[in-house]
Amino acid sequence: MRNELRGENRQQHRDISPAELDALWREPPYTLGGTNEHFPGNDIMTQGAGEEEDGPVVESGEGGEEPDNYWKKKEAFLRGSTVSLGDKFSSEIVLLFTGQRRSSANPDRALQEALRTRLRVVESNSKDVSQLFKDLSARLVSVHAEKDSFVLTFKTVEEIWKFSTYLALGFVTRCLENFLCDQAFWLDSELLSDLEISVTVDEEHLATLYLGLVLQEGCFFAKALFTRSGQDEDDEDQLSFKKNDLLMVKDTGQDNMWEGTMLSTGNHGLVPVNAMQPLPYPFYQWFLRKYTGYAGCSPTEKEPYVHPIVTGSCVAVVDYSPVGLDELQLSQGDIVEIQGLLVRGLDVFIGTHSSTGHTGFVHKAHVKPLDTTPLDEQLVFLTEEERASLAQIDLSNSEPSNIGLLETLFSSDISSVYRLGKDMTGLIKRRTCCQDEDYLPLYDLQYSFMWVTFTGKTEGELSGHLESIRETAKRMGMHWAHRRACFLLGRLCARKLKFSQARVYYEEALSICVDSFSDTPLLVALFTNLTSVYLKQRMTDKLPQTLEKASALLLCLPRHNFTSTDEMELLKLLLRRSVVIGDKHLEARVCYLISSLFLLLRKSDDALPFVERLQFLSVTLSATEGRPIVPLDLNWLLSWLYHRKYMPYLALASLSLDTRHDHSLHEAFQRIGLFIKNSVRLNPCWKEGSSLLPAQIVIYLQQALAIAEQGADMKTQRDLCLGLASVYQQHGSLDKAVRCAQQAVERGGHINEEEGFEASVLLGWLLVLTGQVDQAQSVLHPLLTSLQGTDSPTQRGVIHNLLSLCLRRQGRVQEAGWHLYSALVISRENGNQRNQALALANLGCLALDVGASMIAERFLVRSLHLFLDLWESYTDVEHVQTYLWLGRSYKDRGRSQDSRASYEMGLLIALHARNLHSQMVVAKVLSRLYAEMLLYGQSIAYYEHCVSVSRELKDKRLEGEYLEILSSLYLSLNTEKSSRKSLDYTKQSLRISIDLGKREEESETWLQVGRIYYLIQEDELADMYLQAAVKTALRMNDPHFAMSIYEEAGDVYFKGHRNRIASLPFYRDGSLPFARSIKDIHSEFRLLSKLTELLMNQGEQEEALQYATLAVQIASKTGVRVNERSAFHRLASVYYSLQQYEMAENYYLKSLSLCPPLLQHPMEARYYTKVYCRLGNLTLHKLKVQKTKAYVAGLGFWLEGKALLLDGNM
Repeated sequence: MRNELRGENRQQHRDISPAELDALWREPPYTLGGTNEHFPGNDIMTQGAGEEEDGPVVESGEGGEEPDNYWKKKEAFLRGSTVSLGDKFSSEIVLLFTGQRRSSANPDRALQEALRTRLRVVESNSKDVSQLFKDLSARLVSVHAEKDSFVLTFKTVEEIWKFSTYLALGFVTRCLENFLCDQAFWLDSELLSDLEISVTVDEEHLATLYLGLVLQEGCFFAKALFTRSGQDEDDEDQLSFKKNDLLMVKDTGQDNMWEGTMLSTGNHGLVPVNAMQPLPYPFYQWFLRKYTGYAGCSPTEKEPYVHPIVTGSCVAVVDYSPVGLDELQLSQGDIVEIQGLLVRGLDVFIGTHSSTGHTGFVHKAHVKPLDTTPLDEQLVFLTEEERASLAQIDLSNSEPSNIGLLETLFSSDISSVYRLGKDMTGLIKRRTCCQDEDYLPLYDLQYSFMWVTFTGKTEGELSGHLESIRETAKRMGMHWAHRRACFLLGRLCARKLKFSQARVYYEEALSICVDSFSDTPLLVALFTNLTSVYLKQRMTDKLPQTLEKASALLLCLPRHNFTSTDEMELLKLLLRRSVVIGDKHLEARVCYLISSLFLLLRKSDDALPFVERLQFLSVTLSATEGRPIVPLDLNWLLSWLYHRKYMPYLALASLSLDTRHDHSLHEAFQRIGLFIKNSVRLNPCWKEGSSLLPAQIVIYLQQALAIAEQGADMKTQRDLCLGLASVYQQHGSLDKAVRCAQQAVERGGHINEEEGFEASVLLGWLLVLTGQVDQAQSVLHPLLTSLQGTDSPTQRGVIHNLLSLCLRRQGRVQEAGWHLYSALVISRENGNQRNQALALANLGCLALDVGASMIAERFLVRSLHLFLDLWESYTDVEHVQTYLWLGRSYKDRGRSQDSRASYEMGLLIALHARNLHSQMVVAKVLSRLYAEMLLYGQSIAYYEHCVSVSRELKDKRLEGEYLEILSSLYLSLNTEKSSRKSLDYTKQSLRISIDLGKREEESETWLQVGRIYYLIQEDELADMYLQAAVKTALRMNDPHFAMSIYEEAGDVYFKGHRNRIASLPFYRDGSLPFARSIKDIHSEFRLLSKLTELLMNQGEQEEALQYATLAVQIASKTGVRVNERSAFHRLASVYYSLQQYEMAENYYLKSLSLCPPLLQHPMEARYYTKVYCRLGNLTLHKLKVQKTKAYVAGLGFWLEGKALLLDGNM
C-alpha cells in the first residue's frame, strides 16, 4: 500500500513543509493558474470558465493561462451541497512515517524496525494511539505497523484545518517521536541529534478531503472566478461581483444558483455555482465563519511598493491640502519620513514632514517610495522591540487573578497617571504634552483611572464630575483637557454599552482643534475606539472617515497599547481585508495583535488559533522568501497554551520544537516543570516529586545546564549535574551517570567542601554499581578521612556503609563487616532508625554470602523490627529486600514454610506501597518457591500477578516471558481445562512476540500453539498453526533455525500417540528438500530415518526401502559411526520385512561390523543378543542350515562378554 501511494505521488518521499502546505492550500491570489497543479484530474477542484480580463492585477505576478471550466462536472454539486465522490477517492488518508538520519537524509533501518516494534506494542492498546490522534484533531481508522502507516479520516473542516496546521508546524512528527521512541533513545545525545522521524501524506488527497467537507457543509467562503456586472442578467435578484471578489456562499437547494454575500460590501443575492471557487484554506473558512462581517475593501491594483512592510522615507507626487488637522499638507517633491511602519495593505501611513517637522496621516496615493527599507530579514512583519517583547511572555503565573499575561508587550505604569484630580483646577493647569507618561493610565485596558485617579467616586459620580470638567474646559478653551474629558466620558459610556452616546463623545473629542500627534496614545485610543463603535453599530457610511487612520495607528505604530476590548472589531475587519487582498504580511501582523489582545484578556483558548496561525505564517513567509531562520518562534508560548487546554501531546511537541536561544535560567526550569506536568498527564506512573522520571527530561536538564554554565552560579550547575546523574542511574545508563556525577563533584568543589560532599558520595555509589570498586574506594576514603573529628556522624556512617559494599565485592568480608559495624554504631548513637535497619540488613546479607544463615537471620529479624516502626516512611524497597534475604536464609536451612511466610510478607509490603517493581520481584520468587514445592496452583497464581504487574508497567517483554511460563505450568497439569488455559496464554504470548518483532520467538510460539491443539485433538487447527510456524521461520535469514522448526513441526505428529501419518508432509514435502537445499546432511539423515520408521509402521515397506537406502548413503557422509550402524540396521530391518533375507543378513552383518570391539554398556550386549538371535533364526528357518552353528558360536562369545561386563558392573 505504501509503495502504491508513493508511486502515485512522488512528493510523499519528502516531509511536508509549511511553505509547501501553504502553497497547497493557497491559490495564487485571485488567479487559477496554480489550481491544476495542486488538484489534477479532480472532479471537484477543476478550473473556471468565462473569466473576464478586467479583474484586478495579482500583486504576486503568479498566474498563467486560465483553463476553460472550473466546475468540470455539475454533478460535483448535488442538492444539499453533497459532493458526489463516487469511487474517485477515499474519505481516508494514509500517514506514513520513516526513521531517518539527519546527516544523510537516508532511512535508518534499525530505527525503523524499533519504531515498528513500538507501534506493534501500542497497537494492541489502541486507546493510546486514538488519544494521540484525537489531540492531533484526526480520527484514527487503523494502524498498519508493517506498512509504517496510520489510516486517518476527518469529519469536519475544523478537524482537517487543525491537523494540517499541526502537520506543517512539525507537531505531528514530534508527537510520533515522543510516542514511538523508546526511553533509551532519549539518553543517547549523539543518536538523538542524528536520528529523526519524518511523516508524509498524500497532499493532493488531503486537499481533496478538505474541499469535499467544505462543500458538504453547504455554507462556505469562496472567490469569484470571473466578473459579473448587473447588466449581464435580467434577474435583479442576482448579485454583481468582480473577478476574485470574496463571497460567503450558501446552498439554497437550487442546482445552478446559490445565495452569495459579498465580504467587501455586505451585499447579497444569487450567484451562479460555476462562478464560485471555495477558498482553499481551512483557516480562512473557520475565521470568516466564526467572526462574521465584511472586509470593507476590494482587491486592489498592484502597488509601487515592492516590500509589504517598510521603513524609511517617501516623496510627494502631488500637491495635497489636508481635510483635517491630523493630516499632512504636501507639495510635490516634499520628503516624508515614515513613522513606525508603512504597510502595503493599508491606504494610509503616519509620516513626519522633513521640512516642517509636523507629523500626520499621509495617503499612500499621494507619495511614492524614496528611500525605503524592508524590515530585517529575521523580522518580516514585526519590529525588533515587538519580537523582544514576545520572548518575554510568561504564562506560567497567569492565573485568573493575574491580568499581566503580556505585561511587557502591553505595559501600563499605574504609578504615574494622568491625574484629572479631585479639584478641576488641577486638570486645567496641568501641562498637556503627550510625552508625559502620566497620562497613559487614562488609556489603558483596565480603566485604572476609575480607582487610581478618581479614588472614592462611584461611576455615576465620576461621569458627572467629568461632564463638569468638559464644560469648563470647553468654555475656557483648554483644548487638551476638553479632548481628554470627552474621551473618558466616551469610555465610560462604552463600558455601560451606551455606544451611541460614546460615539458622540468620541466624535466631539476628534473635532477639537489640537496637534493630535503631540499626544499619540490619546489619538490612537480615540480613533480605534470610535472605529470600533462604528463597526459595532454597522455605520458603514461613517467608516471611511476613520477606518484607514485607525488601521494605520493600530498596525503601523509598534507595540500598540490596547484601550478597549472593542478594538477586536477593527482587528477582525483588518484580518478579513488581508484575506480579500491576499496579503500574508498584513495577515500576520493582525494575527499578532489579535493573539496579544486575547492573551492580555486571559482568553487563552481564543488566542490559540491565532498564535498557531502566526507561527505558521512566520515559518511560511520565512521559507517563501528564502530566509534560513524562522523570524519568530512561538513554540514556547504554544506549549503553555496547549498545557492550559490539557493537550499533553501537543504541549510536549511544541516544547521540544522550541528553538529559541535566549531563554533565561528561570525559563529553563519552567520548561522542565512543564515537561513533567504533561508527561504525568500521559503516564500517571511518572508522578511529580517521585524518583522515577521520563528519560526525555535529560534534554531539558542539559539545556538548563548549558544556560547555567554561562553564569557563575556553581550551585545550580552542581544541582543540575546531580539531577542528570540521577536520571541516568534510574534508566540504567550508569556510565553517563558517573560522568555527570564527576561534573557535579568538580562544580561543588568550586563552592566549598560541604557542597561537593553530596556529589562525591553519589559518585562513589555509582562507581560501586558499575563494579569500579577501586575507583570508588579512592573517592570514599578521602571523604572518610576529611570527616574525622568533625561533627558529622551521619555522613561518616554513610561512607562506612559504602566502603563495606566495595569490600564485599572484593571478597574482603572481615573488613566489610567492620565498616558495617561502625555504620551501625553511628546510627544507634544518632537514633537514626532507618540507617540502623539498613546497616543490620547489610550485615545479614554479608552473613548470607559466607553461608552463615543463622547469624544472617538474627541481623535480618532485628532489621525488620526497626522497619516496622518506619511503616509510613518511604522505605518499602529496603523493607521488601530485607524480607527477601530473610526468606533466603530460611530456605538455605530447609525451612520452606518460614521462607514462604517471609516472601509473602515482602509482597504485602510491596502491595501496600504500590511499588510495582518490588511486587514483580517478590511474586517471581514466590512462584519459583511454590513450583519447587510442587504446589503448582499457588505458583500459577503468583505468575498471574506478575503478568498483571508487567501490564501495569507496560513491559511487553516481561509480560511475554511470564505468559510462556504460565502456559507451561498449565500444560503440565495435563487436563483438558488446563490445556485450554495453556492455549489461551500461549496465544497471548504469540501476540506479544509478533508485536515485539521477535521472529524466532514468534515461530516457536506458533509451534507451541500447534502442539497444544494436537494434544487437545484439534488436528486441523494444529496443522494451521504448525504451517504458520514454518512460514515465520522461513522469513528469517537463519536457514538452520528454519530447518529445526520444520522438523519440530513434523515431530508434533511423529512423536505423538495418534495420527502419526500427518507428519509425512512436513518431513517428505518440506523439511527434507529444505535440508538438501541448505546441505544440512545431519538433518537430512535424521529425516530419512524418521521417514523410514514412519512408513514401516504404516506398512509402506517399498517406499520405506527407498528412504532407508538413502539414509545409508547419507550416513557415511556424516562421519558419525553410530549413524552408519543404525542406518545399516534399519535397512536390514526393511529387507527383513520384505522377506529379502539375504539382503537383510548382509546389512545386519555390516551393522555388526561397525560395533566397537569392547562393550561400553549393558544395553550394547542386549542389542548384540537381539541381532544374533535374528540372524540365527533367519538362517535356521530361511537360509542354509550350516551357517546356524557359526551364528550360535558368535552369540556364545557375546553372551560370555555380556556376563563378564555385568559381573564387572556388579
